[in-house]
Amino acid sequence: MLVFLRITANLVAKYILMRKFRLTAILIAITVVCAFNVTPQQAYALTVGEVYLGGYPICLEMQSDGPIVSAVNENYCTVGDVKKGDVIKKINGVPVQSRLDVMEIISQKELTIPLVITVLRNNTMTTVQLMPEKDVCSNKPKLGFSMKDGVSGLGTMTCMTESCCFYALGHPISDGDSSSEFVCRSGSVYPCDVCGYEKPSYSKPGRIIGRSSGSAIGEISENSRFGLKGTSTEVLYGEKVSLLPRTQVKPGKANILTTVGAEMESFEIEIVKACSQSVPTEKGMVIRVTDEDLLRRTGGILQGMSGSPIVQNGKLAGAVTHVFTNDPTQGYGVYIEWILA
Repeated sequence: MLVFLRITANLVAKYILMRKFRLTAILIAITVVCAFNVTPQQAYALTVGEVYLGGYPICLEMQSDGPIVSAVNENYCTVGDVKKGDVIKKINGVPVQSRLDVMEIISQKELTIPLVITVLRNNTMTTVQLMPEKDVCSNKPKLGFSMKDGVSGLGTMTCMTESCCFYALGHPISDGDSSSEFVCRSGSVYPCDVCGYEKPSYSKPGRIIGRSSGSAIGEISENSRFGLKGTSTEVLYGEKVSLLPRTQVKPGKANILTTVGAEMESFEIEIVKACSQSVPTEKGMVIRVTDEDLLRRTGGILQGMSGSPIVQNGKLAGAVTHVFTNDPTQGYGVYIEWILA
């Protein structure tokens, strides 16, 4: 019995000692983080070291994780069932990813009972029922709503790492028809030729007009709140620069790299406000275009400039994300640390 008590006492003592060392390590880690003001996101960004600047336009195509209902014909659908913006996830319990999946399932079914459709609506799964009708001309089932498999658009490349990992746009891609957050199943980016642009008008932002000019140059792996991330299939290196930590971004002169003509150009801006952010957050910077040439040509920031690199003191500080609708000379930017996190 005495031996058992001694063994137990030794084990307890070792456990307490290990817990003490673990607590000491945690306290040391907290002290280092506080002393140097380094967050996990900042630590990641700083380990990247240097990146290659973007500034060139890209066209993009993204497939959603399920077809999106883009229009509903009330003559065929019972009111309150399928709604515009629904993302179809299942038909009669069978998962679907595209319009073809939906049509293949319903073409194999006898139209005697309603379809049970699982949809994502307002970020919540909902089950609805719908009885298809047969088209009098084709004799094929008719659902009474149209669908699309994804979205397409135009934006600007922010930067690329040595390993060909690219970052673009600075904000997430969303779909105007969908009532839920857009979930990307797959996607590609393409080279883009700028054909022109529309200047902003009253309460309406201007936009860059472009078209795809070749095969895919990269695959999109993530559509995050801070933009697109993916891997390039081609080397698209620009100027190699260091990163500017958010704590060193200051109000004052800076530049953006963007393309509004045949070639990428650098334009002068002012960082009006650099917000203090301890956690990843959008709209870290308020910027104003001061370059007379860009103001004369475009009137300020255009849709399609999202992702344009913001450079201060020769270092990459972040990217353009939004334009003020009531003042196109001003907009928001996001810190590069959050983009790379």
